[in-house]
Amino acid sequence: MAIENLHKSEGIATHKSSLLNSHLQWLLDNYETADGVSLPRCSLYNHYLRHCQEQKLDPVNAASFGKLIRSVFMGLRTRRLGTRGNSKYHYYGIRIKPDSPLNRLQEDTQYMAMRQQPVHQKQRFKPLHKVDGMGDSLSCSSHHSSGTAEQSMAAQSQHHQQYIDMSHALPPFPDLDLGSAPLHERITMADIKKLQTLYRDHCEATLDVVMNLQFHFIEKLWQSFWCSVPSNDGTVYIHHTLLALLSLCKFEPVKHWMRSCDHILYQALVEILIPDVLRPVPSTLTQAIRNFAKSLEGWLISAMSDFPQEIVRTKVAVVSAFAQTLRRYTSLNHLAQAARAVLQNTSQINQMLADLNRVDFANVQEQASWVCQCDEGVVQRLEQDFKATLQQQSSLDQWAAWLDSVVSQVLKPHEGSPSFPRAARQFLLKWSFYSSMVIRDLTLRSAASFGSFHLIRLLYDEYMFYLVEHRVAKATEETPIAVMGEVGMGVFFMDPSFSDDMSDLGSEGDVSRCAGEPVVKRERIEINHSLQEI
Repeated sequence: MAIENLHKSEGIATHKSSLLNSHLQWLLDNYETADGVSLPRCSLYNHYLRHCQEQKLDPVNAASFGKLIRSVFMGLRTRRLGTRGNSKYHYYGIRIKPDSPLNRLQEDTQYMAMRQQPVHQKQRFKPLHKVDGMGDSLSCSSHHSSGTAEQSMAAQSQHHQQYIDMSHALPPFPDLDLGSAPLHERITMADIKKLQTLYRDHCEATLDVVMNLQFHFIEKLWQSFWCSVPSNDGTVYIHHTLLALLSLCKFEPVKHWMRSCDHILYQALVEILIPDVLRPVPSTLTQAIRNFAKSLEGWLISAMSDFPQEIVRTKVAVVSAFAQTLRRYTSLNHLAQAARAVLQNTSQINQMLADLNRVDFANVQEQASWVCQCDEGVVQRLEQDFKATLQQQSSLDQWAAWLDSVVSQVLKPHEGSPSFPRAARQFLLKWSFYSSMVIRDLTLRSAASFGSFHLIRLLYDEYMFYLVEHRVAKATEETPIAVMGEVGMGVFFMDPSFSDDMSDLGSEGDVSRCAGEPVVKRERIEINHSLQEI
């Protein structure tokens, strides 16, 4: 059909059909449609010319090649991206296939790293390779030895993009409410308006870089905004003077507005990087996200070294909540993958059922009710539902649905009430206390399935926490990042002793516990032994 269209529209002779068919097959072998990504038009044509040269084929001109592409990949759009004087046309809705040899033949180092931008990418900052002082040494014709490593990184990022949410856009920011606060001497309304625009652009640039999984560029991006680093031509990347930004950040309404914007930005980044905490993801992506989280606070503190400590603390508190959230969610994801193996093992499920039926739930209820004062009927119903779900050999997704229904059932009476956050915290405490009592009983009985129960309990406690924090965020009309950050990560439980090394996560599960229980060294050893038994 594509060739027929070219015959009709361009008057191409029929005897050239075999040649066009070869070009068409090459396109289909190396490219595919993809929502939200782009590819430089010149790079695509250069790939084509190289192919023709290698196969000793006569290439069509750029205009005819463009028509062929649009005939094959319907719905492509063209936009011009890049800084003024350095922009290039891009095709939107097409990318190189992950297994294509073209991934190793990128001749432009800059576009090799940035070749697949999301639709809303606008290149709001100077090309990042210039920040490193590399100048114009990276040209389209350059072939450096370092290109191999960058090509490998670009190929891996392209592979990982299928596990993140590429369609996510940055939500609108709130209006800056000045209230009755008088403007400082050095601050004008024009300064405030300009800051709002520049900060929005800065946050969108941050989102773009993260969406392309180019975590190492974040440090340079933050430095260019907060340190006002001059470019080679003497201009300033983001803001007009560091002094003006200092004055604006000291202004209380601006500080409050910026914190709200950060909550929105970082929540968007969490939803991009980890759209589903239970979905299996490659360990290499999880490792990259955890390393990113580990570096965030240091990068921001270094970038804002010229700012007063009060301002830095405000910014770091939010980025710390963001980093902790990434670590918790990747740990939860790791637990989920380990638990899948248990829940799919029939013999382990049968052993768990046998051990669970030996637990003295009457004694558990008697002791727990004195502390938790839970309705006995609710506890018995949850016990029966748990056993029934286990007996049905339910999948992890079915267990997740059951846990979600438990949260909805317990918190429903408190919906719309100011006491909702407190009721949510109390529920987590009670859930954790009851599960601890059950684990204690299994331990005393030397249950053969203790390791499996320990792992399942850790996962369910973590997932309950995840569900509850999102319920509270919805009830308070805040983001989960804001709910955690506003009280210094103290509203719910957040274990400060997370392991920063993925090797620890692999052996110990890098697991946190709910309801304020400290994860002591002895328990981490028990977790390690439990996982080894499984």
